[in-house]
Amino acid sequence: MQRYVLEPVLFAIFGELLFPNEPVEYLMPYSTVMELYELLDTESIVTDPLQNEVVKQNVRKFIEFFEQPFVKKKMDKILRVPWTKSAPILFSENVTFTVVFSIDNAEYGETFDPIETELVMLARREQVPIISDQLEFGQRIVAAKVPVTVVDVADFGFLLEDTPDLEMLDEEVLSDVQPLRLAEEPVLTYEAEEGAVAAQEAPLVQKKENKLLPFIMGGLVLLLAASLLSLFWR
Repeated sequence: MQRYVLEPVLFAIFGELLFPNEPVEYLMPYSTVMELYELLDTESIVTDPLQNEVVKQNVRKFIEFFEQPFVKKKMDKILRVPWTKSAPILFSENVTFTVVFSIDNAEYGETFDPIETELVMLARREQVPIISDQLEFGQRIVAAKVPVTVVDVADFGFLLEDTPDLEMLDEEVLSDVQPLRLAEEPVLTYEAEEGAVAAQEAPLVQKKENKLLPFIMGGLVLLLAASLLSLFWR
């Protein structure tokens, strides 16, 4: 099973994360789950107004999910001892959530904000990559030489099982289309057939005319010679 650390708000923005084609465990700091309530009160989570409304609806759904009694009970149990992990929270057949009561100890100073620090420390403790949509966050991790891998959510590579690959679809459709071929096959019409016959007969007529030419020229010479002899005898 693959394991990754992330903030649950990413599920509201990038729904494909919830439909992997193999089992995945997502680990998330408890504080990032509580952050969903704050995000719901913010004016905009994403810049596009239409998308923002959809994302907010998804955030509400995730708040409802984490507020379910059996899920909330699992999360409440971890709040006694720092870095305690919840029992697995099954979201779907291939997706499992694990909430961790992580603590920001300001180990990295002002390099990362409290949420980022918890993500980094959790990933480091569990030796798993972080999924993020913030390129600048990944750059700061590299600059700080933190031994943590960051995966860009845009390059994560999950494929929806029910979504066809558009490139493959195009190739399959195009493979069934016969390409237009110009001047390779004869046009089977009466006019074309007549023209073909005429084209085949033309060389034969020309050859016959060429064979008769010497006889015609010879006759003309004989007629000319006879005319000259008749004039001489007079």
